[in-house]
Order: sequence, then C-alpha cells, then structure tokens
Amino acid sequence: MDFKRIEWIFFLAFLGLNMFLFGIYQEGIKEENNVSFSDQTDSIEKRLAKDDITYKEKLTGEKKEGYYLSGEQTNFYDAIQNERETRDRNFFKNGVELIDNSITVYPQMNYTQTSYFIDEKNIEKSLETFLKDQDSVLFGTEYHYMPDFSNLEGDFPELVASQVYKNIPFKDDTAQISLKLENTGESDGIHKINKYTQTHIQGIEELRDKMDLFSDRDAIETLYINNKIPSSSKITFMELAYTRIYKIREKNVYVPVWFVGIKAKGSNLQIEQVNAMSNTIITNNTVPKVENQ
Repeated sequence: MDFKRIEWIFFLAFLGLNMFLFGIYQEGIKEENNVSFSDQTDSIEKRLAKDDITYKEKLTGEKKEGYYLSGEQTNFYDAIQNERETRDRNFFKNGVELIDNSITVYPQMNYTQTSYFIDEKNIEKSLETFLKDQDSVLFGTEYHYMPDFSNLEGDFPELVASQVYKNIPFKDDTAQISLKLENTGESDGIHKINKYTQTHIQGIEELRDKMDLFSDRDAIETLYINNKIPSSSKITFMELAYTRIYKIREKNVYVPVWFVGIKAKGSNLQIEQVNAMSNTIITNNTVPKVENQ
C-alpha cells in the first residue's frame, strides 16, 4: 500500500475542508458587519418599526435640563400641630392615620363632613378643586395629576398626584398623593374619594448646577439595544420625573429618570426606568442608605 499517497489524499481533503469552512466563516463575518452597520445607521424609529414596536407619543429628541436634588421628608405630626395653632384647632381631629412619614386621610370622616368626587370627563379640574381645599389636604397646591400612573378601571380606581420641581414632577413614594376612589353607582364616570395616602418633601435644594439630560429618544434606544422592548409591543408612555436614588441620614437625593411604559401582547404593563443623567437602565429599586461618618 502506498502510504505516502494516502497521506497526500488526506492532506488535500483536510485542506479543502478548512478552506470551505474558512469561506463560510468569512461570509458570516461579512453579513454580521452588514447587519451591524445597518443597525447603527438606521434611526431608532426605523428599528422599532422593523420589530413592530409602536408608540403613541412622538420621539422628540428634546434635550431638557435637570438637577441632582435633595429634600427632607415632612413630619406630618408637626405640620398638623402647626395648622391647629395658627389656623384651626380642630384641624384633622378625625379620620387621620399617621404612619412614619406618611399620612392617610378619610375625607368623609373629617369634621367638615365634606365629600369630594372625581369626574372622569374632567379629572384634572375636579382633582384640583379637592387639592385646593386647605381643610382636606396639606400642601395640596404643590401636587399635580399624573395620568400615566393613575388607573380608573376596575373595582379599585386610583389617582396619583405628585410634587413638581421646575416643571419636572416627582415619581417617587416620598412625594406623592395616592387617592383611592369608589364608584358611586349613581352616575357613570363619577367616583367618590374614599381615602388618600400622602407623602411630602420639604427644603428641596439643588446639589449641582443644572445639566443637560438625555432625551426620550436616547432612553428608548438604550432600552431597545438592551432587549428591554419586546417585538410587537407598544410603548404606552414616556415620562420624565425625579426619583430617589440615595438616602443620606435624613435627606433624600433625587435624579431625573425616564419612566417608560411597555405593553407586550398577553402581558401586563411593565415600567422600565432610564437614568436621564447617565442614560443607563435602573435595575435595582432598593434605595441605598448612606450614613455620614
């Protein structure tokens, strides 16, 4: 048997196989580069359309300005005592629960015996009327309606109103009013305010000069390239708001964050958060507490 000849046959066979595999590898690299180049040059709007991702609000790309803020949570016991000493000694005598830095109020149990209603056809106006009532709400005029975080459907309707700083609201459980409603049954779209739970921050300070923020388009692109927006889903809202990231002794530190509502078919609404200062996704909702040494 000619072993030399057999060796050459195997050598040529393996050489041909290697050349074939190398060619496939090179073609794959070429296609991958073309895809990457296409992804980089296509606008985020085109990429969303390719994946059948819809959104009802236009991506403006507007560069807003925001701050690092600090604030201290209000002591409602002291606030109530101040109202009793300066304005009305019967203020919040009934229908009030104080827990930590929050207050829960049952308006219909208040000594004023005043009931308030929310009309679905004019939510902002009816809510504003309630918030302006100094006998029913503390610091009420500082809060503004947050429609994207409210829900009037189902058996347990709820409205959310938040404090605002220089036209940017807070979306945080330290600076909001959550109103629980009940259907009256007397008229469609009319809800009675059953109770509300309130938190409040005072002494808001700017920790740094104002900074340019990443835009709504930047936030959506960051979520998209990190696979946070499923195909065939809908972006239901994009809201810029301050949220707490640290607690340093008695002060909270807040940064502007893009809140993005995403609804995939057959799934519940998911809310993603993107830090508008750094354009990074916030994945941990735990607020670190820092103690000064």
